[in-house]
Amino acid sequence: MRSAARTIAVSAPALIVVAVAWLRLEQPVGSLWPVLALLALALAAAVPTHRWLRAVGAVAATVLAARVAVGVDLVPWRLNRPGSGFGLADSFSTLGTQFGNGFSDFYGTHLPFDPRVHVAMHDLVLSGLFLFALGVTLFAAARKPVASALMLLVGAGWPATLLGPSRGIAMGAAILGGALVLLGGLGSRRVPALAIPAAVVVAVAAIAVGSATAARHGLVHWQSWNLAHVAIGPSDVGFVWNAQYGGLKFSGRPINVLQVVSDRPPTYLRATVLDDFRDDAWAIGLPRPADSLEPAAAHRPGNQTRQSVTAIALADTHLVGGSIPMRFEAADGAPLVRLQPGFAALNQNLPQGFRYTVWSYAPHPTPAALRRSPPDYPTALEDEGLLTVGENLTALPFGFPNRGTVMLGLLSRPDIFGYVPLARLAERLARDARTPYDAVEKLQQWFLSSGTFHYSNHPPVTSLPLVGFVTKTHAGYCQHFAGAMALMLRYLGIPARVAVGFAGGIYDPAQHLWNVSDREAHAWVEVWFKGYGWLPFDPTPAAPGAAPRETQAGLPVDGGPGSTSSRADGGTPAAQGASAFEQKLKGNNGFDSSRNRRGGSPSPAPSLGADSGNTDRGRPILLLLAGLAAVLGGIVLAKVGFRLTRGARRDPRGVASACRQELASFLVDQRIEAPRSATLGELGAIVKREFGIDPEAFVAAATAARFGPSDGAAASALAAKRELRALLEIARRSLTWGDRARGLLSLRSLARSVPVDAAAPAGSPAS
Repeated sequence: MRSAARTIAVSAPALIVVAVAWLRLEQPVGSLWPVLALLALALAAAVPTHRWLRAVGAVAATVLAARVAVGVDLVPWRLNRPGSGFGLADSFSTLGTQFGNGFSDFYGTHLPFDPRVHVAMHDLVLSGLFLFALGVTLFAAARKPVASALMLLVGAGWPATLLGPSRGIAMGAAILGGALVLLGGLGSRRVPALAIPAAVVVAVAAIAVGSATAARHGLVHWQSWNLAHVAIGPSDVGFVWNAQYGGLKFSGRPINVLQVVSDRPPTYLRATVLDDFRDDAWAIGLPRPADSLEPAAAHRPGNQTRQSVTAIALADTHLVGGSIPMRFEAADGAPLVRLQPGFAALNQNLPQGFRYTVWSYAPHPTPAALRRSPPDYPTALEDEGLLTVGENLTALPFGFPNRGTVMLGLLSRPDIFGYVPLARLAERLARDARTPYDAVEKLQQWFLSSGTFHYSNHPPVTSLPLVGFVTKTHAGYCQHFAGAMALMLRYLGIPARVAVGFAGGIYDPAQHLWNVSDREAHAWVEVWFKGYGWLPFDPTPAAPGAAPRETQAGLPVDGGPGSTSSRADGGTPAAQGASAFEQKLKGNNGFDSSRNRRGGSPSPAPSLGADSGNTDRGRPILLLLAGLAAVLGGIVLAKVGFRLTRGARRDPRGVASACRQELASFLVDQRIEAPRSATLGELGAIVKREFGIDPEAFVAAATAARFGPSDGAAASALAAKRELRALLEIARRSLTWGDRARGLLSLRSLARSVPVDAAAPAGSPAS
């Protein structure tokens, strides 16, 4: 009990320092009970006195810690599943995924981070805290003060250097204090040879950690140490949701960006809407109440569909939800930026593994019901720009007397005169429409079934892209189809906008979820109807062979290339690149998509294509090699330092003792047992037995220098040094290069304490 109490008392300060160092990475700090539980598990594993009991305790503590820190059960309860290791395969897979997400998230997140948002990073912090705490306590229980102090130095110093200038001197002092408690509280009365240099190393390192942390710039640019990037390269995909009509370019294979669990197939997953048509393209406008103008039925929970969404590799701030999203709730209480009801975002890109829930309203009125919806539009739709077709120009609402003639007159302004052909065509197509729905149906069917249009990732580029698409080229992708239809509906006085996000996904029956890839990014049209709110319509033709997408009022989308489908039977949608609406740009708002989670810096402007990765892939390997070389060099320098210190002695007795210590160090580094109290004669006998070398000349000279008359002691000391060099040279020649390297880097001689005055008188060289 005394031993256990001593271990706990000495380790407790170090564990507190480790916990504080890791928790400083989080802001705000969450609940402390998991931290206390993990520290208690680390201490409990070190309580048993027997080594094998501590090993069992460490395993049990690790299993419980995985449950507390990551929520993963590492106990094989599922005895009916031997093929998956009784369930352990799934547990380790989940553990690996969570750790992978946490490591990846570290390289694109500023510290301190919000643990409610970066859940995987929080799990990683708890795991690191436990592992280092366990290492400190186990070394303390084994009475290895130096190893325990070094574990504290790494476990607290590493997170301290990551955080940068924030109370660095105090952190360095805390590390030093905890290390000295370990060195002093666990040491025996006899101070080992390694204790003093270890204490110096710990003190210098603690001061360096504190100074580097307190400095304006960190000790290392830690974000460039992304070892995962070397192995897997860039993974996250970013989109610039504003309309781009210059062509699509894809590289590599499709990347899953979202996983959706829902009772209904996610036909449309909306990220945001493009309300404003300016500079010849649709763009995201300022949040406005009219964007969330939904009927009372949409706000009733019984009319909403629940979806659980997990971000896999989406570098975007918008929360994506099934159309029409009504409310969002993030897991773990993460704070959301609620732009308007049904629109939410984070103040940063969605971290990998970020989970949230969205409740969506998806009415399915019949065509007859929509025809009964009158063009009775709230003033908010007009006042907030949902009928705007040009700068300071609002279209007259559908049903306004002589609306078409008046609108063509208004479009005669020089800045928008080029869009007159589009407005004339809209009027001609909808001339027989008696209701807004009739006009919407005629336009959608014209784009889908007239045979005039075809899908193209690289359409001809014209000065007015949407006018050229409709009147000349008839080739484009979903941005062209949705943008043209929405603008033509506004010319007709029908509130419309472009919605952007993803169309469908591929169903995974094993996990009962839909995988949504970057190739399923899409644009469609949302039209406002009284009594139903905003409803989706899709004028983009589906790809050949793909199942028809569900659209509004029972109109299937078919007839041409261009879009994706949601299939619960696991069927293959058109996910090979024809349907994605947006370029995979290098930048998400000007950031390189290959480095938007890797600490990349903003580029001057986004450009087409996807980068292949960072050009500094070799840097982490060089850093590891440099670190290894530094450690090995430190060992060699320490041994050389001890040797020079011993060789600096002047008196013959000291020289003889130094020669004896050097010979003993050589033997133990070669894993040859030499008793600490071995005399010169006994050491000589060991050399003769192991190497077949006659050591009598060295033993005689060293014995004379140690115990002989003072008048000849100086000469004997010089002879002893000369004979020792010759003796060791002959012994090294008999060793292999591997044995020489092992002896050079061995720590056995550093950790061994050989009292310099312990040599007993030797009656003869062989005694």
